Order: sequence, then structure tokens, then C-alpha cells
Amino acid sequence: MRKFLVEVQFNGKNYNGFQRNKNSKTVEGEIETALKKLFLVDIVISGCSRTDSGVSAKKFYFTFECKTKLPADRVASKLNRFLPNDIQCQSSREVSTLWDLRDNVEHKTYRYSIYFGEYKKPLLNSFSTFVKGNLNIENMKKCANQLMGKHNYKSFCNQNADTTSFDREILDIKIISADKQIDMYFTAKNFLYNMVRILAGTLVECGLNKLSVEDINNLFAVCDRQKNIAKTMPAKSLLLYDVKIDL
Repeated sequence: MRKFLVEVQFNGKNYNGFQRNKNSKTVEGEIETALKKLFLVDIVISGCSRTDSGVSAKKFYFTFECKTKLPADRVASKLNRFLPNDIQCQSSREVSTLWDLRDNVEHKTYRYSIYFGEYKKPLLNSFSTFVKGNLNIENMKKCANQLMGKHNYKSFCNQNADTTSFDREILDIKIISADKQIDMYFTAKNFLYNMVRILAGTLVECGLNKLSVEDINNLFAVCDRQKNIAKTMPAKSLLLYDVKIDL
């Protein structure tokens, strides 16, 4: 038995997230269907992360095991023949059967894209969320600095059954703006459910001058999502931008 590590890129807009779901179309389901067509056996993959419905990934990794003589570097191209155009492998290599993908994820970076002004721009709507009005970029950056570090992020996520602890560490938040378009980059080893979309929404409220650095501190203190006025921003504008793994 051999184990393969594959890098894949996908547009998630037509899928109900990455993880397998019997009742809906998912990225994981499409990949496993393609693997069965390629190797003629049922294969279960392991992904580096979960993604919400509609979320895309510029860089994503998965592993799988299979008995085959196919050269490892050809797995990606062979698999692409059976995958839809909005899911395409970028590279493949062989790893030890003892190597675990999730244990070796050092950190992930998500990008959330918005634009602002008086009117919507149809050419931006596919991958960016419109915010009406002007945004205070400096206040957004000040609040972003306050959001970094080790904290209880209960005020900045939605709960689900898998949540056992709300303690996380945000390693970095970058805000890059140009011509009323803003890309927000969030880097951490792990995120809570909907955390990035709510952090993005929180920074939008900071840009609208509805939240301040003091408000951020208060939200950390109360640990209550209901006290945070920020919306859970639309999934379409969220991109898993990078995944750093230890090989």
C-alpha cells in the first residue's frame, strides 16, 4: 500500500463544502468518485481542513492510500481527467504511510474580499461582498491588531456540536486595500466554525465606525456571540488562500 499527498484547487460555489455529505454535492465526494474511476476501487481521502458551503480554495491538500504502480508525480494529471473543471489537482507526491496530514498542518491562511462605495459592481460580485458606504481603513487595521493573539473567540464564531474549546491563536491579520477593494488575510493553525466570516464582518463594522478597539476588548471579555453586532459574511467571498504543511 502506498500513500499519496495531492495539492488541489477548487471553486466551491457549486458545492456544499469540502467534507463528504450523502445528501449533497461536495468536493470530497467528487474527488473520491474520480479516484474510483481512476483506480477502480473505493478510496477514502483525508483533507487538510473543512470548508463551509460555497467556500473556495486556492491551495488545499488531501491524502489517500492505494495499491498502484503509477508514478506519484503522475497521479495529479491522471486524476484531473475524471474531475470537473472547478476541481483540479495541482501536484502529487508520495509520503510515508505513517505521515498524517492534519497533524502536520502548521497554519492556514484565509482571504476574505470586499469592496465598498455607493453602488454595486457586477464584475466584482462573484468573489467579493459589497459594503455600502465608506470604510475607515485605519480603524479596521487597529481593530485587526487587537483581534490577533491567543484569546477565547466565543464572540467571534458560531457554535456547532464539534466545538469543545473556544481558545485559539490568530497568528496574523493583514488588510490590503486599493481602489475601494479590500482583501483581509487571516492566519492561524485552526479556526472555529464560521470564525473567519465573522471576523471579517467584525472588521467591516469597525470600518463603518460601529466598533472600536475598546469594543473588541469587551467582546473578548463577555464571550458571547449575541453581543457582537457583526454579521456572518457570505461564503462566496471566502477563499482558503494557503496551507503550510510540514513535510
